[in-house]
Amino acid sequence: MKLSKKLQNFLVYVSVTLALVLFSFFLRNFLQMYCNKLNFFFFDIDFVKNTGAAFSLFQTHTDILIVLSVFILAMVVFYVIKHLNSLKPSSLILLSLFCAGIIGNLAERIADGFVTDYIRLTFVDFPIFNISDVFINTAAFLIICNIIFNNDKQQN
Repeated sequence: MKLSKKLQNFLVYVSVTLALVLFSFFLRNFLQMYCNKLNFFFFDIDFVKNTGAAFSLFQTHTDILIVLSVFILAMVVFYVIKHLNSLKPSSLILLSLFCAGIIGNLAERIADGFVTDYIRLTFVDFPIFNISDVFINTAAFLIICNIIFNNDKQQN
């Protein structure tokens, strides 16, 4: 039985998102158990509770961050569902990466009241972050690049 393109794309999106969310939780728990306070050449593993967002903004506004995260996540999911037939696999993967990062941080905020950051770069003075942050920022950067540099001809 052959699945429709729409269903195939939806399954790719959901599967990749779920796999990345599970990976982020597994990685955090593994590092917390076995690698806390370790140095790995360019970065250290050092666990910090972050009640804010990027660069520790909105430290006392966890509820606003939860609402904002849910809103952005809902908008992305709505976009994906609306455009399932036309999205390329690479775009689905980027949107999955973006959503996985949001879900990872959102779940921690809801469950714990904070996000656990643990990657501290040693070669530059930069705020500590986690793998969900990497997912969000990498996906956002690549989505923006894709929009700016997309060379596909628009169909009329």
